[in-house]
Amino acid sequence: MVIAGLAAAGYTTYAGNRVYQSLESGRRQLVAAQASMKAAAHSADPRLLAAAAAQLQHAERDFDDANRRSRDEPALRLVGGVPAAGRQIDASAHLAAIGADMSRAGEGAAAVAIQVAALKQKYAGRPLGADDLEAALEEAQAIARNYSASTRAIGEQLHAAHAERERVTTTDLIGPLRDAYDQVDRALVEADTAFLRYQDVRQVLADFLGVRLPA
Repeated sequence: MVIAGLAAAGYTTYAGNRVYQSLESGRRQLVAAQASMKAAAHSADPRLLAAAAAQLQHAERDFDDANRRSRDEPALRLVGGVPAAGRQIDASAHLAAIGADMSRAGEGAAAVAIQVAALKQKYAGRPLGADDLEAALEEAQAIARNYSASTRAIGEQLHAAHAERERVTTTDLIGPLRDAYDQVDRALVEADTAFLRYQDVRQVLADFLGVRLPA
C-alpha cells in the first residue's frame, strides 16, 4: 500500500508538471508572438507577422493541451476532489482556456495584419499614380471585406477569454497562479485596447493610403 501510494503521488506530480510545462510553453509563445507583432507594427515586415502567426498556433496547441490535461488526467481529477487542490487545478484549466482564446484572437489579427503589411510594402515609398491608387483601393476594400468576418471572430474570442476570467477568484490561489492571472489581466487589457483601435480596418487602410475608402 505504501508503494502504491508513493507511485500514485509520483504520477500526480508528473501529471501536474505536464500541465505546468504546457502552460509555460504557451505563455512563452504568446509573449514571443506579441513581441513579433509589435516589431512588425514598426517595420511592416511580413516575416515577423508570419513568425507571430506560427507562435500563436503553437501557443494555442500548448494551452489546449494544458486544458485537456487539467480536466481529463485521472490523477488530477482524483486530487481535484480535495477543495484546496481542486481550486488550483480548476484555475489552471481556466487559465489554459483563456490562453487558447487569446491565441486564436491573435491568429485572426495576425492574418489580417499580414495582408495589410503586404499592401504597405507594395505601395509604400513611391507616389501613387491614378492606376496605382485604383488598384490599391481595390485591394484595400477586399481586405476590409475579409476583415469584417475576422473582427467578429476576434471579438468572440476575447469575449470568451473574459468569460473564463470571470469564473476565477484568485484570492486562494498559490503564488505562481496568482502571478499568472495578474499577467492575464494585463494582457486582456492590452488586447482589448488593440482590438478597439484596429477593428475599423477600413479607417486604418484609409489613413495609410491617404484617401477615403468608399463604403
